[in-house]
Amino acid sequence: MLQQHTAGNPMNSSIRWTYLKPREIVSELLKKGYSVSRNIVRYLLKKHEYVKPKAQKNITMGGHPDRNAQFENITHLKQDYLDAGNPVISMDTKKKALLGTFYR
Repeated sequence: MLQQHTAGNPMNSSIRWTYLKPREIVSELLKKGYSVSRNIVRYLLKKHEYVKPKAQKNITMGGHPDRNAQFENITHLKQDYLDAGNPVISMDTKKKALLGTFYR
């Protein structure tokens, strides 16, 4: 019954959730002739390692109009620091793992 209403985390296949609420699952099971409580449904979801879905953005915000200018500014600042003999650390924080580069 949950197969069509299950989603998961593409970065971790063991994390999955259903968009159905326990009361909706109970209602569907009642239609099929099964008598079960919401507490049992919650217990079974937990037993089968379903988690609550995380809040997600529904719409993208689009790019910033000065995105290129921001990166050009960062590039100039980086070069100024390097020319002055200072170290620069570049961090990529978009992924689960934190990646860094050290420039001298």
